[in-house]
Amino acid sequence: MEMTADFELRSPTDLYPFERRERARSGSIRSQIVGYLAGNGASKLADISNGIATSRDSVRYHLAALEAASVVRSDISAGARGRFTPFYALTPEETESGS
Repeated sequence: MEMTADFELRSPTDLYPFERRERARSGSIRSQIVGYLAGNGASKLADISNGIATSRDSVRYHLAALEAASVVRSDISAGARGRFTPFYALTPEETESGS
């Protein structure tokens, strides 16, 4: 019998439950971000991260996905973010549909 680490997939069918868990977790973080922004308005990455108790890298990743989907927007373009701290907010469409 071949030894595998706990995180290794033992067969191709093991991948499906793993993908479902990751997708559900991602959706949950994104929902938390949207909920945080709905309740607190425009916020910095650090504030969102602290508010939902998730790492900044994870929040940054999910904010990028939400921004690409036009759910959130930033006050600073992606190319200029290295020099400035952006504030993220729900897009006007999301704000109206959430009310």
